[in-house]
Amino acid sequence: TKTAPGSPTWRAHHGCRLAQLQRSMHGLADALEPRDEAAFLTFDRAVTLRCPMSANVACIRAALDGVKPAGQTALVDGAFAGIVVGESEVGRSLLMLFSDGMDTASYMPPQLVLDAARRSDVVAYSVTTGGTMPEFVEDLAEVTGGRALRARKDADLSPAFRAVLDEFRYRYLVT
Repeated sequence: TKTAPGSPTWRAHHGCRLAQLQRSMHGLADALEPRDEAAFLTFDRAVTLRCPMSANVACIRAALDGVKPAGQTALVDGAFAGIVVGESEVGRSLLMLFSDGMDTASYMPPQLVLDAARRSDVVAYSVTTGGTMPEFVEDLAEVTGGRALRARKDADLSPAFRAVLDEFRYRYLVT
């Protein structure tokens, strides 16, 4: 059966997933090195920059702890915002996109975001836990040289996030 967004059953289900994601993201924050910079954005019906690009891991941790589950997913808009934030820094940037569902709220056309990604220095990796992998996520990974990963809904995502970070760190660019 489907539950209505915002209902007690819906909040409990999504609250458990959010807690799991928060634990995994805290594990990723632990893996950041002093020279690493990170930003944290969330996307539901709107995109919110919760922590601007900096080496301040405490900001990321506090922002993670303050996230509440919401009912919609602006996946395409969130990816675009991540590309823009990543492009604000010199050199290659890693965009880690996590979603548990299909896009239900974006206003930007996917092709426009894919075109922007193709011209950027951002490498996009995604981890999805929904039933089907959104085509946009696969296309974004392909045009940026990243990967689209699928995880079980109940999986600990820490190893996947750390593997992405390690893989990105050991990449090199030939021009």
